Amino acid sequence: MPKPMSEVVCFLASICTDAGNTSLSEKTINWLIQTKLAAAVLYYTPEKDIPPVFVSQLKAEELSAKFWYQSQFSSAMALIAELNAHNITPTLLKGLSVSTQYYPEPYFRAMRDIDLLVTPQDIEQVEKLMPHLDYVQRSNESESFYKSHHHTMPWQHTKNETWFEIHKKLFSNSLPHYSETIFGIDSIHKNKYPDTLQYKDKTLNVYRLDPELQLVYITAHWARSFKRTGGLFAFIDTALIINKATIDWEKLYKLSNDPYIANYIFILFSLLIKHRLVKNEAAKEYIKKLKHSIGAERYIINYFISAYLFTSKPFGRILTENNVKIFWRLLFRPIPSAYKFFLLPVYLLFPPNAQQKFSLRFQLSRIGNALFKSSE
Repeated sequence: MPKPMSEVVCFLASICTDAGNTSLSEKTINWLIQTKLAAAVLYYTPEKDIPPVFVSQLKAEELSAKFWYQSQFSSAMALIAELNAHNITPTLLKGLSVSTQYYPEPYFRAMRDIDLLVTPQDIEQVEKLMPHLDYVQRSNESESFYKSHHHTMPWQHTKNETWFEIHKKLFSNSLPHYSETIFGIDSIHKNKYPDTLQYKDKTLNVYRLDPELQLVYITAHWARSFKRTGGLFAFIDTALIINKATIDWEKLYKLSNDPYIANYIFILFSLLIKHRLVKNEAAKEYIKKLKHSIGAERYIINYFISAYLFTSKPFGRILTENNVKIFWRLLFRPIPSAYKFFLLPVYLLFPPNAQQKFSLRFQLSRIGNALFKSSE
């Protein structure tokens, strides 16, 4: 018999398909709190089904989520109003876009920062405006790093601490999955549409990415590296768009032709369908015709997702968080599956990004950590 779906997956289904009430164990509630879904837990789970020890904590987390989201939203609207006053119309990205369009309650969607995309010719003007709105640039990276990056140095408000990333592109050219055809300026221009947001007594002008480019962008952003904290939001974002938007599946297929993108989408969409987070027949047909190169390695990728996202399994001595991230990047590469399985032990012994990976001292240190250092 197939294993039952994890409580986390069942809970995600309640958000993505409005499936109704769900009861959760203490372990699952604790994990959902850690992954910033506490507000949604309180919304979808009857209080009688919540262990008493968590009720007050969930209510506090919900209040915090509402307050922080409203602070971020107000800051975003104030900035967009100022940009509009200077004839600049930004494109909403990621959390701010999906939360205001698809989520049952926008504060369910936690945001670390707010992402806005502006045209290259508007970047200089926006950067000049930010200091006058009480924002300062802060980063551990140097100014030269951001000259070739896809967004400028992050801005933080001096009072409410809201962070903004002002994007000039969707991704850095240095990323392996970057495609000028899919994520370039021309593609963005073709695959966005004008919209408005109401804030106080103002109607603000913004752009949003078309659902098809939005799906590709969210999937690529999620899959480019393994993210445990916040990783569940990609599943919710994607499922809500598929379930609520009108998708041009042929257009999405054309945007999915890049080898990396096809691999990313195949894994994410397959899991959405498998766990009934989406029930769209067109999505199933789309997956069948997708030209991906994922083979038996899908079982390893799915294990990582099931173990470390859908359940709160701790990392181990061999499958450390760093090793999982290394394997994650390898397993999505558009190369033959046999070559990936050959490289897995090689990468385990000699991590690609480790500068002293061939040093005996480095290797002895790693062996000692694996043998004697406790896991999480």
